[in-house]
Amino acid sequence: MILIILILAVIAFIYFNVIPKKGHRPLALISLIIASLSVAGIVAHDYNHFGMKTETTTVRKNLVSSAAPQFPVLLYQPLGNGTEKIYLYKTNNAAKKPTPIKTDKSHTSVKTATKASVKISTERYVFSNEFDHFLFGWFGHNNELKHREYTFNVPKNWKVLSIKEAKALQKKMAKQAAMMKRMQQQRKAEMNK
Repeated sequence: MILIILILAVIAFIYFNVIPKKGHRPLALISLIIASLSVAGIVAHDYNHFGMKTETTTVRKNLVSSAAPQFPVLLYQPLGNGTEKIYLYKTNNAAKKPTPIKTDKSHTSVKTATKASVKISTERYVFSNEFDHFLFGWFGHNNELKHREYTFNVPKNWKVLSIKEAKALQKKMAKQAAMMKRMQQQRKAEMNK
């Protein structure tokens, strides 16, 4: 709606300046002030979210292992030079693939706790009142993400591993299992002799 007000104020300003009649000068000045305030409101809304407030929602979910249920682990995929990580988590064992965190405007932390869980706090911009929604609703900024924070709480018996480390560990465990199986077969063969 503020765009319509701006357009009407500019048209009125031009009209009152082009057709010079007595009393048009104050109306042209009022039109210019309204147009200037409209532009200032649009800029303030676009840059500083004028007319909006932040709304925070927090969700807590229990974690299960990102890999096999018998091996408690939280997986991550390094991104770029390795300082950024995309964590992969599951909240139930029925899920086939772990859920990656959303990386836009987010911060992630891993803390030690007694129970495995994830806390997701999301801050979004919402309109302060109906009047602001009426003025700035066309810009589509309602429910725009401001910030998202993931806090992973993992017990001491859990491991936090990269996907590469988990695959290497899986191969190592498979080799050890195969070696143990061979040793058991050799012992059985020796006992049968």
